[in-house]
Amino acid sequence: MNQKVTAIYENCVLRPLTPLDLPEHSEVRIELQQVSAPAAATTPDDTLACRVRRALVAAGLSQSAGAASETITLPEHRRNELAHRFSAARPLSDLIREDRESRP
Repeated sequence: MNQKVTAIYENCVLRPLTPLDLPEHSEVRIELQQVSAPAAATTPDDTLACRVRRALVAAGLSQSAGAASETITLPEHRRNELAHRFSAARPLSDLIREDRESRP
């Protein structure tokens, strides 16, 4: 089956503008033809840090820089506990795994 779709390239990912008629995990061959150039050349917003922030915001894991956010104040004993846990010479992934396993 052959399909022609238009996609936007952003954050190192091609995002089709219309749904694809494909089963999950299908292997496809892509032939690229640039339809339009980006509006502007590379700007400081195209730095790796900016791309990571945009990806985190898009995934719902962070707020955009201008978004209003609530300030959460932790008691000093909780801040000390977290400081101790995160200063351990172990990967953060181990701490996350332990936290998940300790939940009911």
